[in-house]
Amino acid sequence: MTAAGSDAVRSVDPAARSLRTARLIRVAVLLLAGITITFTATMHGRLGFDVAVAGFALAALGIAHFQEWVVTRAPARTPVTLLLAICGVGAAIALPLTGTVTGFAVVVAAWALASALLEFIGAATRPGSRQDAALMGALGMLLAILVLLVREDQVAILGFFGGYAVIAGVFLGISAFDVKRGASGTHRDGALPQPTPQNPVQTHQ
Repeated sequence: MTAAGSDAVRSVDPAARSLRTARLIRVAVLLLAGITITFTATMHGRLGFDVAVAGFALAALGIAHFQEWVVTRAPARTPVTLLLAICGVGAAIALPLTGTVTGFAVVVAAWALASALLEFIGAATRPGSRQDAALMGALGMLLAILVLLVREDQVAILGFFGGYAVIAGVFLGISAFDVKRGASGTHRDGALPQPTPQNPVQTHQ
């Protein structure tokens, strides 16, 4: 590889590392939320506790999405990630205002549905997007349906949310370290791979 090609690769690496770090923060938030919900099962009968756990998790997810949007550079930066951040923070703010189990279910389901639709849009519009966005969209749709089906059972609502967090966290964690998929076609920050100049000695036969 020539010096020009090496400089091009090095120029991409810092952005790619920053983007991976932002995504790993999102993974950590999801897994921490899932673990917290799993190990506090005896307290799930208290609506205030359930709302607090879900609210903190959604707020943290919103902040993680916002950080990812900040570190992503063009052309990969799109409004989708910013809208995901707004949805997370907005749902976290709305949860304490509900006051009922049904309201708790409606807010969680609305967030899951809105996030799922945004993930599907992102999978179709973001450069270099992978299958993780489509799977996150499918998980969000499933979560919204399940939460609405058990809208009178706060324990089940939080349980389904915890299951979603664990599955999504594990999948996104694997995806973040899957360098094979990221290396084919585009870099993880969405930038197109830089062409390597040919050796002048080889081009002139």
